Amino acid sequence: MLLYAVMISTSFPVSKAITDALEPAVLSLVRFILAAAVSGVLIFSHERWFWPRPVALLRYLTIAASMVIFFLAMFEALRWTDAVSTGAIFTLVPLASVAIAFALMRQRTGPRQLFYLILGGAGAVWVLFDGSLAHLLSFRLGKGELIFAIGCISYGAFGPLVAHFHRGEPIMVMTFWSLALGALILAVVGAPGVLRTDWTAVPPGAWLGVVYLAVFNTAGSFFLFKSASVVLPASKVMGYTYLTTAFVVLLEALLGHGWPTLSVAAGLAISVSATVLLQRT
Repeated sequence: MLLYAVMISTSFPVSKAITDALEPAVLSLVRFILAAAVSGVLIFSHERWFWPRPVALLRYLTIAASMVIFFLAMFEALRWTDAVSTGAIFTLVPLASVAIAFALMRQRTGPRQLFYLILGGAGAVWVLFDGSLAHLLSFRLGKGELIFAIGCISYGAFGPLVAHFHRGEPIMVMTFWSLALGALILAVVGAPGVLRTDWTAVPPGAWLGVVYLAVFNTAGSFFLFKSASVVLPASKVMGYTYLTTAFVVLLEALLGHGWPTLSVAAGLAISVSATVLLQRT
């Protein structure tokens, strides 16, 4: 999950950089196709190929739908708002995951775990708004924020759905079929956009971004997340998402965009500490 948090931390700036090059559904479709191809190659290399039963395909389709909704919402939201606002809304994910895990599997989250989740979210939000109370108070829910909120609730269902639907099959097999069926959903949703797209006009930088997102932020993160979801409760898995903020700040600093202020560093310390304490409960 630490590696997962590092991977996800790079997705927001990369997605923002390429979101105007392709329509959200088309961009997500290409991403899922490439990710499914990578997973398929790994399966042929390490696992015995077999066709899942219809009921298993239905399980994988449900998992895929939760991620498709999230990615479509993210790319669409970034057309209407900025990365900071989407990052703030993203802190809803762990709490949504806890609620959905309880509804699906009656997986309970103790008061201490819930407190650490809220504390970690508060620290992450403080960092996203540059440790400024004025910036935080100026935040307003607009069209982009509401769209992304729907996506985050869907993403919150991802971990509980993986744990609920896992039947002992290899995680890579589950990953491949979820990605392949996700691509199928997007092929239907994005068909008009595919026909409208002038593929020769897509800049090379956008293709590099799509390949990076497909290999690392989709295939790689799917596998890592699903591997953790079958052995850890939803609250602990999703608690790691708060570390994404810390890794984003660290990445920005290493790229020469400046180190965080003391106020921002305090928010980082709160978020990281809450995540560590959550894992120890």
